[in-house]
Amino acid sequence: MDIDQILRRNDEMIAETKSIMRRGEEIVAKLESGAIKPEDPQVKEILFQLKERVRINADLNTELQRLAGEHEKITTEH
Repeated sequence: MDIDQILRRNDEMIAETKSIMRRGEEIVAKLESGAIKPEDPQVKEILFQLKERVRINADLNTELQRLAGEHEKITTEH
């Protein structure tokens, strides 16, 4: 990934994460009001999405650390 791809992907991830968080907040409100029960498939789906978001963010962080290491190696060699 180059810097432009990383920045674009970061913007996409922020938008996706905000969307999932809004949906999660809606589901929590429904749980609190009793409109849905914890066993409802919506609850399981949002949990899955949140776990997936954590994995995706970790993958991007790993890539950023790798690129930072490469950049540091290049700059110290010159």
